[in-house]
Amino acid sequence: MERGERNVAARTLSLLVVTLATYLLLWQLLARYVTLPVYYYGRLIELLGLLLFVALAVVTPMKFEKMGICTPPGVLLRSLAWGMGLGLSFVCALAGYTALRYGEVRFSLTLWGDISRTTYFLVAPFQEILAKSVMYYSFELVLEERHPHLANLMTALTFGAFHVVYGIRMMLLAMALSLVTGWVFQRERSVWGCAVAHFACGFFPACFGL
Repeated sequence: MERGERNVAARTLSLLVVTLATYLLLWQLLARYVTLPVYYYGRLIELLGLLLFVALAVVTPMKFEKMGICTPPGVLLRSLAWGMGLGLSFVCALAGYTALRYGEVRFSLTLWGDISRTTYFLVAPFQEILAKSVMYYSFELVLEERHPHLANLMTALTFGAFHVVYGIRMMLLAMALSLVTGWVFQRERSVWGCAVAHFACGFFPACFGL
C-alpha cells in the first residue's frame, strides 16, 4: 500500500472509531438523564452515519461505483433480484413459523401510530448505505481490498454494536442481517438489493405479530 493509500485507510478507520465511540457515549449520557423510546436512538445512529458519510467525503476520495450507490442497470437489476428473493424467502419463513406456532398465519399491515414502521421504507436504505457504502467500503480500504470476508465480518460487528440499545438479541440479529446483505453486496456491488432485503427483515416480523 502506498503512503497516500495508508493515510486514507488510517483516516477512514479513525472516523469509524470516533463515530462508534460518540454514539456509545451519547447513549450512556442520555440513558442516565432521560428515558427515550429506542426509535430515537435509531435516528441518532442515522444522524451520526450521515455525519460520517460527509466526513469521509471530505477526507477520502469516495468512489460511488465502488460504494455501490451508482451502479449499471444490469448490476442494479441483479442486486434487486437477490434482495427480493431473500426478502420473499424470509416472509415465507415467518408465515410458516406463525402457522406452526399459532395454528394460523397472523398477518396485519396496520401502521397507524407507529412512526418507526411508517418511515422504515426510508430507514432501511439509509442504514444499508451506512453499513455497506460507508462501513464495508471503509474496512475494505483499511484491509487493502484483500480480505472481503473479514471486511464483511467487521462491518457486521460494527453494525451490531450500533444496536446495543436494543439488547443483545437485536444486536445478534443485526449482525446476522449485515452478514447476509454483505454477501449480496460482495456479489453485485450494489447497495439497493441489500436495502430491499433489509426492509423485509425489519418490517415484516411485526406484521406477523413477532
